[in-house]
Amino acid sequence: MAIPANLIDNTPDYYDLPQKIDNNGELYEKYLFEKLRGERLTPIGFRPAGSDSNAPDIKFMWKGNSYNLEVKLNKVADFGQSGLTYVNNKWKLHGKKGIAHESMRTMLLNMGIEDFVNSKAGWGGLGKPRLFELKDAKPKPLSPTWADKQEDFGKFLDKYIPIPNNTVTNYYKGKNVNYLHIGGLGTYYMGADPAQMVQPTGMQRFQADLKLRIRKKGSSSSPNYRFSLALKLASTPNESEFDIETEDAIAVLNDNQVEY
Repeated sequence: MAIPANLIDNTPDYYDLPQKIDNNGELYEKYLFEKLRGERLTPIGFRPAGSDSNAPDIKFMWKGNSYNLEVKLNKVADFGQSGLTYVNNKWKLHGKKGIAHESMRTMLLNMGIEDFVNSKAGWGGLGKPRLFELKDAKPKPLSPTWADKQEDFGKFLDKYIPIPNNTVTNYYKGKNVNYLHIGGLGTYYMGADPAQMVQPTGMQRFQADLKLRIRKKGSSSSPNYRFSLALKLASTPNESEFDIETEDAIAVLNDNQVEY
């Protein structure tokens, strides 16, 4: 019996190394970077972050200074992620090293997310996932089969819980990112506007309800999978009057550069 298509989430997250170039989010980031670079609106020598979540997606120029910009393909994109592992009969936050990853886990831990996952409302009481039984196998770990994947996907159903509306802003503040672009909605400032762009651009402040998705991650073409968390929009923010992708916005940026 095949796993239902609606249970498959094959979009890359930070566990996918190297990040595939067919990831639409990364392609969009590269497209926007090339558009800005063509107008000399990015710092000399800068390249997009790609799969490095510790680095800014894009840097743009405004009045002679560069500012970090986070880029999201659309409103259904992930706005932050963390991994999950299962140790000593408990779910634990897990992931790569690095300031961004560690700050995300600390933030989620302080929000009580680990406790929620281990509660009856989460995945507590469902036992050890087949995936981790295989990883803990002796004398060596075993790879999951399609049957293993189907068992875990059927048992550990995705959960959604509301989280504070300032979670995304606080996370990116820790990465020194104050500006956010969402494809189809425009460009926003998050909490602070260090470039003082609001008045000349009409840029909106990013405001939206947020939720945390507790999920499985895997493709429809491979039995490999994992467990992870993702910050998601629970409501759609109002469209910003400033959209850095448009020609009008490019013109405003060009009008606010410093001539050397």
